[in-house]
Amino acid sequence: MRGIEKYTNLQDVMPNLMPVLRNAIQSEFLEIKMVNKGCEKYIAVCEKFSELKKAEYVIFSQHIKKNEHKHEIFVFIDEAGSTVKHLTGHEMELYGLLDSCSNLHLSEEYLVQQIHCQGEDCRH
Repeated sequence: MRGIEKYTNLQDVMPNLMPVLRNAIQSEFLEIKMVNKGCEKYIAVCEKFSELKKAEYVIFSQHIKKNEHKHEIFVFIDEAGSTVKHLTGHEMELYGLLDSCSNLHLSEEYLVQQIHCQGEDCRH
């Protein structure tokens, strides 16, 4: 899947996203999800970290082992892709806080490639 971008409109939706983060998302090295602002966990974490009120998305690694989660770094970004706050797995957990990014469109090339992929063989 090398060279295939996952999302066709990532640059348009998040023009301020740092290129290194954009490339890591497109290559599936990192994952991006929307923050569920209605959940109690989000409301509670905003009490502790008020900057997160501006966050629309979080970028993280889906490849981190559960026992190493505390060492992970989460990048919270706003609607345009600007960084709002970095937090570690030691400071919070993402479980129950995330929704799919329904505003990001998967590329046709990516979808076709996924049909032919088996397990770990198709990672970039």
